[in-house]
Amino acid sequence: MHRIPLPLVPDPSPEASEYVTMSKVMCPRNLIECELFLKVLRKETDAVFLGFSENAQSCLNLSKECMQMKNPVVLKKTTQSLDEIICRAPSGTPAFVDAILARSVLYMKTNQHANACHDLLFYESLDETLKTTEGTLVSQILLCISLYMNREYQAAKDKLTFLKALIEQTPLSEKNEIGQFLCLIQQYEERISQARRNVELSEKVESKDLTPFRGFKLKRKIPFASQACEYFEKSKDKPAGVFASDDIPKGEIVLVENPVFFQFNAPFLNCDLCGLHREQLYTCDNCRFKTYCSKVCMESDAEVHQFECYGYKIGLIPMLEASILFRLFLQSGEYILPALVDMAMEGGVISDPRDAWTFIQEHAREEDQEYNLIGELLATVPDYTLLTKEKYQNIVTTAFRLSVFIYSDHDLADKFFYLMALGKTDMINVMSAILLRLGAHVLLNSQRAELYYPKPGEGMNETHEEFGKCGALPTSTDRISANAFSYYGVNAISDFVDCYNKIHDSLDEFESELQEKSSKDSPILQFADKLQSICIQKYEIDTVEDITTAETLPAHQVDEIFDIFNTSKRCQLLTSFAKYFHQFIHQYFNKIENTFQVKSTFCVTLKAFKHNCVTENVKVISLPQGKLVGVTENEVFAGEELVVCPDFLRHRDQNIFLELAQCKDLNCSSNLNREQSSLEKKLSPEFLRHNKAFIFAINNEISTWKQSRQDVKLQLNLSILYGTYNSFLALHCAEKDEIRLLGVLKFSMFLAMNGFLQHASDNILKIVELIELDDIYFKDVQIYRQVFRVIKRIMEHYIDIMIDCPDVGPDYPKMVIVSCSLILKRLQLHTEALIDNEEASSLYTEYSTYHYKWKTVLSSYLQMPPGLRNFLTDSKK
Repeated sequence: MHRIPLPLVPDPSPEASEYVTMSKVMCPRNLIECELFLKVLRKETDAVFLGFSENAQSCLNLSKECMQMKNPVVLKKTTQSLDEIICRAPSGTPAFVDAILARSVLYMKTNQHANACHDLLFYESLDETLKTTEGTLVSQILLCISLYMNREYQAAKDKLTFLKALIEQTPLSEKNEIGQFLCLIQQYEERISQARRNVELSEKVESKDLTPFRGFKLKRKIPFASQACEYFEKSKDKPAGVFASDDIPKGEIVLVENPVFFQFNAPFLNCDLCGLHREQLYTCDNCRFKTYCSKVCMESDAEVHQFECYGYKIGLIPMLEASILFRLFLQSGEYILPALVDMAMEGGVISDPRDAWTFIQEHAREEDQEYNLIGELLATVPDYTLLTKEKYQNIVTTAFRLSVFIYSDHDLADKFFYLMALGKTDMINVMSAILLRLGAHVLLNSQRAELYYPKPGEGMNETHEEFGKCGALPTSTDRISANAFSYYGVNAISDFVDCYNKIHDSLDEFESELQEKSSKDSPILQFADKLQSICIQKYEIDTVEDITTAETLPAHQVDEIFDIFNTSKRCQLLTSFAKYFHQFIHQYFNKIENTFQVKSTFCVTLKAFKHNCVTENVKVISLPQGKLVGVTENEVFAGEELVVCPDFLRHRDQNIFLELAQCKDLNCSSNLNREQSSLEKKLSPEFLRHNKAFIFAINNEISTWKQSRQDVKLQLNLSILYGTYNSFLALHCAEKDEIRLLGVLKFSMFLAMNGFLQHASDNILKIVELIELDDIYFKDVQIYRQVFRVIKRIMEHYIDIMIDCPDVGPDYPKMVIVSCSLILKRLQLHTEALIDNEEASSLYTEYSTYHYKWKTVLSSYLQMPPGLRNFLTDSKK
């Protein structure tokens, strides 16, 4: 909504106080328009959700019919339809409940047992009055099977015991309705009950607490920094900043911080509480927008979310991208209220808005208080001069619109500020001043991470017929010992050259796409810009493709149009905008390819450190768990200022490492900038000039294609793409180059996922051979991570096959286990070497974790009974 600027507002001055700025914004037209906008949002929201309610059952019926088809395109669209019902349709209806069960059935049919299990567990937690007896019985049957397929064997046994009792209590007429599912559980009953084969692996990961050099300094300005760090206010001689009070050696940790808040700028892709990215997600029962990965996360967030729920429902908070800002405001109200109560008990009353703003700042600046984040933010005036004019105007607009919403449609003003004797406009001015200061802190101190996710629905064409025919799971054995290229009849020279030429001819297109993805705008703003351009030009929108193919009008042209719009026309524009926003936003972010996600993380300590200075001496690393660690890049002497590097080093987002072969752990586009930077140091300028975009282009094509064991033509093309990619790296990178190793590992995962187990094992053995012949120093933990992921996938498939296929020998799995042991020894050497290394803050923790986990796995293998070990590695026993 801040793309629709406030009218009649002179250019705000960053030098003025927040209260003065917001007082100038307050005028009858701005206030009236903001209130009208809220009415428009409420009206259009009610209309759209009424449509969802009326159409949900018919959409569900159509989806159930389509589930019987085998066409992968139809199945994919069916999943998208079920997703929309689950996320947007009213939650207290049978259609919503049945849609979750239907999606779990579809996941089971497509062999996505982990996804099915999540849906079935969520279904189990729903209101029993909305379920049918047949639905309850089917869900319990599928949950029992999915638990078994996910190797949660004890839980599957317990569920089977419960299921038998439930079936006995079910009338015969209702059993006949679900006969095929009863046959299905009979097929699995013996497997689930056989305890001697059901060996569960419990992964234990040991994490090490990180402590800064000489411990934490839990004080104002730098609460999570080393005691050797001192913050000095601005003076005539020195600027404000963090200075070393003692000499700090190179490679020491000087700050360790857990982010206070984070927000995702593309909706319906991540859990808003834990950050998990997953295909199937669930939304709040009321607003139908705030997204969670499970019932546990939804219930854990309910106490805070209740205050923002309505803002999400009408779309205001998402449109303003104000998730972090709104939650900071909630904490600000809780922080200020006790001081107002104390003042009121002493007979004091605040009746002037300027006095209210002064009181808030003075309360926050009290130095005798223990460290408080909100107190720190409210007491510190942000450096507004660091913001561009556009950014500053955006946060002013956001602060005003959000404060009008809080006053008009919320009880927060009465909850936190009821002891202030202020009228409507004065109260809005005070709240908007608070929001402006907080908004500037969020904008200046948030760290932005760009993530790329695979297109939802990939892998939907990997169907299995046993859920329709109640047969056994098919096991493919014809690829176990085959070479993938020979299996598909690939001509390595001609096919790879043709593929290279085809990709290279389209490099300009991919380069422009890369530039577009590096845009400063977040995904939700890119979507809003397209939607706004369509509404301004008064084009009708019938499908989501109308938005994806739309062109965004130039900013100056949009500004010219807004200048001549009166209040009536602006409200008409917002009416269309709100209508289409609610109708198509879910579809949009579930249909665009390679979804671009921005994760904004708000921290506290980092804002005290200077950025973009010549004397950079601290690098900040974002660990996979979300923790930020600052490490000195060189020795820092007492009195020297500590300056943070402008580019924060980030590990790959753990959400990207999913269990599907087509996901981003098989292509490096999300890590493209770092890989290209590494390449640039090694390759000639001529090579870079002509082939810089090739890696991105070929990875982009790999990531956008589906993978199915049953689609031979598609697998052929993917094999050629992987072969071309690795041939390209072999030509331009040394044999032991990390980027080249990553390419081999990506191909190995593709092989392991699609049944070429010995071919994948040969690749792992080759990497181990290179390590043994010449020690390769793996500078990035993702090498180890990928190696172990491939080994894990190979071993899982071998164990599954050995149980049912006596012709498969134990040689290759034994060799893979030996390889794992050799890599583990090398990992231990590197872990010990990193204790005194400058990378200790990040890699040491990562290496230690992987070393411990896989050492536990191997120890379990060596200590298990000989009979069980022989069974797992020798099918003839």
